[in-house]
Amino acid sequence: MREFIKVLRRFVPPYKKFLGLSILFNVLTAFLTLFSFALIIPILQMLFKVDTTHYEYMALTGEGFGDFKEVAVNNFYYSIQSLIESEGAVMTLGILAAALVVMTALKTGTAYLASYFIIPLRAGVVRDIRNHIYNKITGLPMGYFTGERKGDVMARMTGDVAEVENSVMASLDMMFKNPVMIVVCLFMMIMVSWQLTVFVLVLLPIAGFVMGRVGKRLKRKSLEAQNQWGTLMSTIEETLSGLRIIKAFNAEHKMRDRFGAENQEFYRLSRSVARRQALAHPMSEFLGTIAIAIVLWFGGWLILGGKSTLDAAEFIYYMVIFYSIINPAKDLSKAAYSVQKGLASMERIDHVLNAENPIKDPREPMKLEFRGGAIEYDDVSFSYGEHRVIDGVSLKIPAGATVALVGQSGSGKSTLADLLPRFYDVDSGSI
Repeated sequence: MREFIKVLRRFVPPYKKFLGLSILFNVLTAFLTLFSFALIIPILQMLFKVDTTHYEYMALTGEGFGDFKEVAVNNFYYSIQSLIESEGAVMTLGILAAALVVMTALKTGTAYLASYFIIPLRAGVVRDIRNHIYNKITGLPMGYFTGERKGDVMARMTGDVAEVENSVMASLDMMFKNPVMIVVCLFMMIMVSWQLTVFVLVLLPIAGFVMGRVGKRLKRKSLEAQNQWGTLMSTIEETLSGLRIIKAFNAEHKMRDRFGAENQEFYRLSRSVARRQALAHPMSEFLGTIAIAIVLWFGGWLILGGKSTLDAAEFIYYMVIFYSIINPAKDLSKAAYSVQKGLASMERIDHVLNAENPIKDPREPMKLEFRGGAIEYDDVSFSYGEHRVIDGVSLKIPAGATVALVGQSGSGKSTLADLLPRFYDVDSGSI
């Protein structure tokens, strides 16, 4: 989760407005969900004669939150009771049903607006990542690409960015929506029964720990799969660029065997990742059912043993709210799985974004006077790592002259030419 937050800190700040609006509408959706469920209690208790209490209107005395809750609940029941007396049970049921439809319409509307405002953030962050990686690649020296395979770099720019889009960014909505729903529902559950809620707060972290352990393994496997995809892309790029040589040396079978082995390894890793990802929903479903069963037993034990003031209708409302937590928790666990897969791709993207450019421009560059356009190499030396390619070369080429560099393959002809436009920096000497 810390790595996910780091990614958000890097790329989300330009879209804070959209994120704020999305969170606001997610909060509204959560509250509308709770209040629409609250209509279940009077339908069960009063319309079907479960609750025969006569309610009187109460004024708020301002003695604290407990007093506010008691007055609010009493006056809500008083309003339903007055409606039943004046309009009848059937008409009241129709009004409550209409109110439920209106609140559901508001809830679905705010849920849509929450997703509506998160979409520009998702698309914008992916666009920014593409721009960052392309700008970085165009700014890196030629020496970087001699040590990296072009196919792997292309895989990082295409496949890994697409994976970040399909996993990390696609999970943003769930990562911001579900925690809000869980927090709001927990608040309401505490109001209804704090004993049951304490019990729930012990259960949920245990389920979250189990899901987190499996998610960490998924990230490791995803990283291996993305690295293998880069190897596969490199083989394709090498095959297409060297097809003439492959055919000239009759090496088609050798390349086919090489590609087949690499493709088989990618198949094995992808299969493992997909199976682990497919485990998210059944595991969360199973753990959620266990949690519901335990809470159902514990709540029944409290009520039947006289250890709680909850009645049957309030307990059913509590279980409805608790079930409203289970679904977001399951979605959150699936999102966490997807995020782990995307973070593996983000790690590969950062390999390019964090690459150091050894060619630095001086803060105060020396002004060179125009001297007729001549080129002069003065005791120039250059190495690829520990392999010395050019050793103390001095050369002067007058303006307008045509010079041919002649020598064996690997003797440094191309390197000598590449030093002039500063594709590489010289180890010693000057140009």
